[in-house]
Amino acid sequence: MTGPLTGLHVVELANEISGPYAAKLFVDLGAEVTKIEPPAGDSLRRWGPFPGGVCDPQRSGLFEYLNAGKRGATLDLAEPGDLAATREFIAPAHVLIEDLGPGMLERRGLGPDALSRLNPNLVLLRISGFGQCGPWRQRQATPLTVQAASGWISARDPDRPPVQVGARISEYVAGVYGALGALTALRLPTAGRVREVDVSQLEALLSTLPYPMLMAQRMKGLGLPANLRSAPMLGVVRAADGWVGINCLTGQHWLDVCAMLGLPEYGEHQIAIMMGGPERDEFFRKAEPLLAQQTVGEIVELAQALRIPAAPVNDGATVSTCPQYAERGFFVQSGGPGWSFQRPGPPFRFAKTPVPQPRPAPNLGTGPEPWATAARSLNRTEGPLPFSGLRVLDLTTFWAGAYLTCYLGAFGADIVKVESIQRPDGHRYSGAFAYEGDDWYERSPIWQGTNLNKRDLTLDLTSERGLGIARRLAAEADVVVENFSPRVVEQFGLDYEALVALNPDVIVVRMPGYGLRGPWRDYVGWALNFEQTSGMSAVTGYPDGPPCNPQGPADPIVGVHAGVALLGALEHRSRTGTGQLIEIAQIEVAACVTAEPVIEYSMTGVVRPREGNRRRGYLQGVYPTSVDGVWVVSYTHL
Repeated sequence: MTGPLTGLHVVELANEISGPYAAKLFVDLGAEVTKIEPPAGDSLRRWGPFPGGVCDPQRSGLFEYLNAGKRGATLDLAEPGDLAATREFIAPAHVLIEDLGPGMLERRGLGPDALSRLNPNLVLLRISGFGQCGPWRQRQATPLTVQAASGWISARDPDRPPVQVGARISEYVAGVYGALGALTALRLPTAGRVREVDVSQLEALLSTLPYPMLMAQRMKGLGLPANLRSAPMLGVVRAADGWVGINCLTGQHWLDVCAMLGLPEYGEHQIAIMMGGPERDEFFRKAEPLLAQQTVGEIVELAQALRIPAAPVNDGATVSTCPQYAERGFFVQSGGPGWSFQRPGPPFRFAKTPVPQPRPAPNLGTGPEPWATAARSLNRTEGPLPFSGLRVLDLTTFWAGAYLTCYLGAFGADIVKVESIQRPDGHRYSGAFAYEGDDWYERSPIWQGTNLNKRDLTLDLTSERGLGIARRLAAEADVVVENFSPRVVEQFGLDYEALVALNPDVIVVRMPGYGLRGPWRDYVGWALNFEQTSGMSAVTGYPDGPPCNPQGPADPIVGVHAGVALLGALEHRSRTGTGQLIEIAQIEVAACVTAEPVIEYSMTGVVRPREGNRRRGYLQGVYPTSVDGVWVVSYTHL
């Protein structure tokens, strides 16, 4: 069975995570990827984890995860013969991915001008710390420095330094943005010159965290601390056998939590507790012993029965046995002869072009091989923007789905977003306050930031007329996107089976938190639940402290992955005339970008402790300055 991008040729000149992850997503979509390594190999070959903890460049778990399914070629670009062989690979390719640093391709005679003469139809994806231009272009970037510059490093404890998000998750973010950018550029008409896609890791991270930045502006306007991180309540708390996340997003969630704990008297004190008033310490003194007497499973089951967003805080040892992942068969075996390990499966599921299990990653020292598949021509848009003429029915709420449709709208798609007056999009209430005027529900910075470039329509889907209008829109749409829990659109008769009966070639993107099947399919959740379930929270925090929430990047990360999958499906439809269902389970995307802990545990039996602001290979940290509340990052490469 062929994938959505079968016949697409990609050359990878990339190292470690960002570039290889972008190329991995092309592999998942069926493209043929040739990875060109220097004689010393990708440095991730020496990162591990390794079977039994013994270093072996041919058996690095994280390298295998990111590079399975690729063809390999070991070439030294400093050698004229190898450089010529590299040019031969690039000449018929559709995409070149590189993350060697600004100016490096130019020094090898492979800059945009030279590549335009070699292959004017090429898309050149360039990933770097701070971009190909600007005053910081030559600065050395590390995950810590880029996180610091982007706002990803957050204050978790008033008496300790802010701390980074762990497990190198930020590097995956630039990779998926790169894949999305390259696929978008492939839709543009050729103009006799390479189309260059410049992805800055800094800008990618900034794009995933509008929530704290926009909320900081709003809090400052109210005279409150700009770095206030009081929500959600309760957050990560200790249970009898581990850690559990209880993430109140609404006032009703809070009332239900108080009732669940037998503390209803605190229901009216939510704001005071969130803002750190004296009631906060009093509440936690009573709540924590109650929670500590129950297991994680008991708390999650009871909370979800009350429709409270609660989830286990999984680590490398527990994530693969989590009932929802296990039932869905998400974690798969990988490796080669004589060694194997568990790793995340693909971040998306296609109904008609499923992602196959890839072959093992190439060994170092592999000689160049010709392309195995015939290159095919791509269908390109005739409009001025990549998605001109694309009609999208937006049935999304909050952030992940809206992030995808906002991106499509920015590049020319016609987006019609459906809400209801009876139940508006919940993001309208984030940072919006009724005293600001009769139109306060239009003033949320979060709502505004994720719903640009759309038309908005209010419909009562419980009425025959409202549902009929929604069905007429779906019948004319190219794409329908929704990110509710599965039963919501199903109860309105707007699931894939109903929509394809109206519109046989429609592409439907469903983005439920826990997936369309499995014992947790109807669980409620939002970004923090998915960060906790997938292992993101377990790797974030101080070594001697509790797990910490990364504070929401899972939502936009899911949205960008959904964009990658959708562009693959659009290319497949342009070739075959066939639409399909795409399932993006948000907990699975989160696990894909938090791959190392489960790989390490399956290979070594070790659960690595939280690293705080440390990282192997660097002497680094976050330190106070003479200005109160202002911190600086310092690092030295060892």
